[in-house]
Amino acid sequence: MIAAVSLALAAAFLCGPALAGAWPMEPGRTQAIVKFETQRASEAFDEAGQRVPIPVHHDLAADLFVERGITEHLTAQGKLYWASVEEDGLSQTAYGHSELGARWTAYHGSKGVLSFYTGLTLPVVGAKQGQAGFEARVLAGRAARIGRRKLVADLQLATLTGGGYGRETRLEGSLGLELTENWTLMAQMQAGQIENGTAWLKDEISFTRHFGQNSVQIGWRQTPFGKNFTQASGPIVGLWRRF
Repeated sequence: MIAAVSLALAAAFLCGPALAGAWPMEPGRTQAIVKFETQRASEAFDEAGQRVPIPVHHDLAADLFVERGITEHLTAQGKLYWASVEEDGLSQTAYGHSELGARWTAYHGSKGVLSFYTGLTLPVVGAKQGQAGFEARVLAGRAARIGRRKLVADLQLATLTGGGYGRETRLEGSLGLELTENWTLMAQMQAGQIENGTAWLKDEISFTRHFGQNSVQIGWRQTPFGKNFTQASGPIVGLWRRF
């Protein structure tokens, strides 16, 4: 039971699709995003990627992402995470893998952008194997138009240390399509692998409604594939504020 709870808690911390895009923030401008998710799982992927039954558990997680433009090329960003897992009346709550770093824009054209991110990561509070680590990320973005509507694509490749389970590699992507002036359709994915044999693929589909400087995002996140990982799914809600 404890092993299943630990596996679920690790899933909550490892797998939030990318929040930071490749584009820089304007100097002096700030964006804050709070995202909540609740997921349910009754199966997990074993080391061969096959689904196996596990005791039903529920995950509740929240994360805060903040970025602020420092110069035309430099954007500071930070993340905070919280998660709680309940299984058969046993609950476990933790804070973890907070991040603080900076994103440098190497190229910013009318249709594309290339950026690099470096930052420090802090481990889950109370984790025996976790330790302070490092994250390096390459981010590329492309903007285009389909008729009168805007299409934005973002691809990121990252390597992380400090989780206590070996070096971690992630590939993250997002696609945003402007449906109307105030509505955006977003599709996101994250694939990851750790040296200890854990691997996962998560995807998310959502709609975002814009209200001036604020936005509300509602969607669904699921895990279609993994190894040594829970097969969870559930709704997500995001609140965006730009100032």
